[in-house]
Amino acid sequence: MKNKFLKLDNPCSEKWENMKPKDKGNYCDLCSKKVMDFTNLSQVEISEIINKSGNKICARLTHTQLNSPLLNLDRKLEFTIPTSNVAAGLMFVSVLTTGQTLHAENQNMKTEFIQSSDSTLNSEKEKSNSKPNEPKLYDLTIFKGRVTSNDLGKPVENTKITIVTSEKLFSTYTLKDGTFSIEIPTNLIDNDNVIRVSYFNVTEKRDKDIFFRYETMDYVLTKKEFTSEYLIKAEPEVIYLGGIGAYIEKREPIVLNNGIEIKYREFVKAKLGKKSSCNLENKDYLYFESKFAIAIYGNKAKEGLYILTDKTEK
Repeated sequence: MKNKFLKLDNPCSEKWENMKPKDKGNYCDLCSKKVMDFTNLSQVEISEIINKSGNKICARLTHTQLNSPLLNLDRKLEFTIPTSNVAAGLMFVSVLTTGQTLHAENQNMKTEFIQSSDSTLNSEKEKSNSKPNEPKLYDLTIFKGRVTSNDLGKPVENTKITIVTSEKLFSTYTLKDGTFSIEIPTNLIDNDNVIRVSYFNVTEKRDKDIFFRYETMDYVLTKKEFTSEYLIKAEPEVIYLGGIGAYIEKREPIVLNNGIEIKYREFVKAKLGKKSSCNLENKDYLYFESKFAIAIYGNKAKEGLYILTDKTEK
């Protein structure tokens, strides 16, 4: 199945904060054109906007959005790259406005085994009080570390740390000092352990810098790294401005629902609200690029991996 990915051309020096606010975006005086703000939209929402615009649009979007396939069923995947004087700049900005979310990341999930440092301590106490002859369901390993901002060196509170396996996610949040601690069954640890570090619940105020948020990052950890204190440097999110172009690649990502594969095309149809054998009611998803997909699910997932997750009831 062919997939469409976004790209940008014709960089310019105009800055987002210098543009005039306009409905769902800003207005660029340099190119006399509206620039849509995609930063908090899903790939499906972006696809719908692009289709309605006739593939001629300027936008503001994140590095993650540029590297994730657009979810659409268009058989005619031809895309016109704007060649006029468009606002197509690359700039580094930084952090999270309260309440900003992305569909694939901002939900707590039923499949998560959420723990704080306090719950880890309680668990250790319970184990120490158990009888020596009581059988154990499984051994646990504690993954712990600290998150600090790379530019300021300050701890980052409320960072979400997610350990990813094909069947289950284990998550926790950093404390005020940036530290975290989470338990995971030892038998799930190998030499390619994937963690996702996201910052959608982080609120940070900076007096002088224009700051959007920190960038969600995936890491592959060896068993040694996983069992040692792991230090994470939060990097400011890279934001792109510009006229949108695209390129086409034939990919067939793996889609997993509770460890079971489902057809990618059925998943896309369901995301677009079309009739499908894939039921996405109360579902979200995480997408992983090739390197991390292979670490989670093997070479079979070299073209990408979607993991469906259950939304937590409110």
